Amino acid sequence: MTRAESHLVLTAVGPDRPGIVNAISALLHAAGANLEDSRMAILGGEFALLVLVSGSEAAVARAERDASRLEAELGLKVISKRTERVAPRNFLPYIVRVSGVDRPGIVRAVTDLFARRAINVATLDSRVTYAPDSGTPLFVLEAALEVPSEVALSELRREVAALSDEENLDVTLEPGR
Repeated sequence: MTRAESHLVLTAVGPDRPGIVNAISALLHAAGANLEDSRMAILGGEFALLVLVSGSEAAVARAERDASRLEAELGLKVISKRTERVAPRNFLPYIVRVSGVDRPGIVRAVTDLFARRAINVATLDSRVTYAPDSGTPLFVLEAALEVPSEVALSELRREVAALSDEENLDVTLEPGR
């Protein structure tokens, strides 16, 4: 007999300082819940966290209830939302990497291409770095894609190459894991 699991997405944003990850993981552990999947980053002077929590209904309910006290204790804005596991979809995993001189609109241009083809962006990381000699701001993006199996990869590659030319970006598309 398998036990039913409940799932919760927990987000938290607040001033960065040491100990935030420990406080959140300790809270989840004390509740008897499992931190199943996570994304965490410092953005500006803020720490941002996004986690998938799983466990028994009682453990997840306790984690959800106790998470609100982190707002007062750590100065975080905490939001939680119940969710469910979804059945695996039929897709091909791909990675897209984009780089070029930073300017507004790069993320929109790249994601527009994928949205028009019903390609899901599973993860996306981006940052601005600076060229060593000139100090020119450079935009770098990497995203994990879920390409529906019915999408013709040759057409997708042509569209990615056209995007690269039109937007003056270096764009690569390669199989993921």
